[in-house]
Amino acid sequence: MNRYLLRILKFYLVVGALCACGYAALLLGGYFDEAPMVGYIRQDAAGGAFPEQIAGQLGDDLVLNVVSVSGDPLEQARTLLEQSALALVLDMAQAPEDPAAFSSLAAEYQIPMIWLGKYPGRAALEYENCWYVGSDPAQAGELLGQEAAMLFRDGTAADQNGDLLLQYVWAGNTGFSGSATLKKYILDECEHYGVYTADAGSLSAGMQDLAEQAALELAEPAAQPEILFFSDPQALEAMELARPSLAWWGEGALLPVLTTAGSETEAAELIESGRALAVAWYDGAEASRLTAAMLQNAATLSFVGQGQDIQPDGQTFAIPYQLMTA
Repeated sequence: MNRYLLRILKFYLVVGALCACGYAALLLGGYFDEAPMVGYIRQDAAGGAFPEQIAGQLGDDLVLNVVSVSGDPLEQARTLLEQSALALVLDMAQAPEDPAAFSSLAAEYQIPMIWLGKYPGRAALEYENCWYVGSDPAQAGELLGQEAAMLFRDGTAADQNGDLLLQYVWAGNTGFSGSATLKKYILDECEHYGVYTADAGSLSAGMQDLAEQAALELAEPAAQPEILFFSDPQALEAMELARPSLAWWGEGALLPVLTTAGSETEAAELIESGRALAVAWYDGAEASRLTAAMLQNAATLSFVGQGQDIQPDGQTFAIPYQLMTA
């Protein structure tokens, strides 16, 4: 009887020893360690679904600690770094007051800092491991400018006064980063394709004032408009509110509308509703995917752009615009 008890005791001792060894191996291998953390600071109006999309791409490899801006975002960034964040993402609707301070903070902690949303300015990218993932409004302008030239050539944008000039109206939302650049490249690209333009009326204002100013300042354009350019859907919406005051854009006026959009879905809605004829849209899903890949590279101490099709121009990763037409 004692012999059987001894055997059972030995069996449990061996199993216990094996379990202890396995636990020690898992412990040493970091199995029970928490996943590394990445800090994400956002302004509510900035990033849309970016945090959720990025977190989905990261899976269980990295924890995305998302905080909304409250008070000083620089201090919030420092707090996240003191909590051992291995990288920071700043998704901002407005450029920071002191962009160089963020670059200095990244250099102090020797971590990658990735900006989304509004371009933060060159000072924010002084440290070599600070990056901006965004878009180039010049490229959107080239797409829309080429499309406008083709519309004028095929008569969709009819030369109503026979002056061989494309008479345009421009409405720009000053809250849209790169609005002035977008307009410049639209007009430059028209000229590149041999279509010269004339300004029938242009307006740039903040969203709160755009509709009211449009009703006043664009009620009597310099010439009958033949095409309408908008910086973004918000500028288009403001002009639509002012439309009852714009006789030249009355019911039945089939003027081509060209604008940008922040996503493929938004572009499709503009096209399908008949509100726009051509839309240059920004691929936010690609921006999220690229940002997640950059963070995963950062976790392995690799160059953030390693293995990516899009490579930086300086320290900017520009997501290409795409064109959608009716």
